[in-house]
Amino acid sequence: MPSTSELGIPAAGQTVDVKAINVGGTNTLSPSSFFVDPVVPGNDGAHGAVYSFLIEHPSHGRLLFDLGYRVDEEGFSPAVQGLIGLWKSMSPLYIIEPNSDVATRLKDGGVPLDTIKAVIWSHNHLDHTGDMSTFPPSTDLIVGPGTDMRTYPQHADAILVESDTAGRKVIELSFDHGLKIGDLDALDYFGDGSLYILNTPGHHPGHISALARTTPTTFALLGGDCCHHPGHIRPTVDLHASCPCPGHILEAVKDSVSATHFTPHGADSKFDLANRTEPMFELPKGLSVYTDIKEAATTLKKVAKFDACVDVLFLIAHDSTTPEVVPEFPERFNDWKEKGYKEKLTWRFIEKESRAFLFGDK
Repeated sequence: MPSTSELGIPAAGQTVDVKAINVGGTNTLSPSSFFVDPVVPGNDGAHGAVYSFLIEHPSHGRLLFDLGYRVDEEGFSPAVQGLIGLWKSMSPLYIIEPNSDVATRLKDGGVPLDTIKAVIWSHNHLDHTGDMSTFPPSTDLIVGPGTDMRTYPQHADAILVESDTAGRKVIELSFDHGLKIGDLDALDYFGDGSLYILNTPGHHPGHISALARTTPTTFALLGGDCCHHPGHIRPTVDLHASCPCPGHILEAVKDSVSATHFTPHGADSKFDLANRTEPMFELPKGLSVYTDIKEAATTLKKVAKFDACVDVLFLIAHDSTTPEVVPEFPERFNDWKEKGYKEKLTWRFIEKESRAFLFGDK
């Protein structure tokens, strides 16, 4: 099982406070086939959270990683509105239901918006870009290399709108500094080891993730859309070793997980999670939300090493199990290791009662 030193994470550094903001409504739903393979019959819709993260540095101030949805669908560009209409026409399982926007949540929590120094987009999809116009021009916008920053109406087919960038500084990051963490290109955002930006390609051009130092020896990996379900990276041999699945879950999945769709099988011909050494899901083989399946699969193998590290809490944007465990803004979750969040979260996705459970015959 990998350690932080084996991942190449520098040992010393400043810490930052990290706070989770879920702006996804409880009915947020998407077709499972867009994200995972196999799709077990009866599990056609996947519930998902929609996370933004507030990161607070003691001397450099506040920034946000992702913004979730914007609450006014008509504020999207015509190209995005057209896509939303197409998705809804293709499947009744596509439901966008933001419960608020990040700016409102911050103001309600006593955080002045002019104290947000920057917003980092993991990528420029509609459920991550939010509404930049709700933040003052003093808030910079940070994006990954190769992000399409064209805006409507200057470009009729643009997925962004003019108000996303108008009047503010837009910075496209570069990973030419030679730093690597976990075999991923990286950069030290503040220059003090508190926050690393990782190049995590495959889902969409310019996709990046953030590795925040939550205590001197522990980290939170904010993975954006590296994957859309914990089953994309769990289980692995390393994870079984570092964070063993509790016995009651190993026993329960023998009956709850489809033995028709998932292997290996025990002597009783039931699913055997204890001896499963590959993630439950592959990336979709057909229409999907991944631009480059091969590159995305490579990224998944790399981030799975972080997930198997006892000192890293891996959080993706749409994991519907995260709200069950990780506290929300204004509370920080820096003490995640002390409170056992990793142990509570890691195997929750495969419990039948979980909103992330997509493995049973129905």
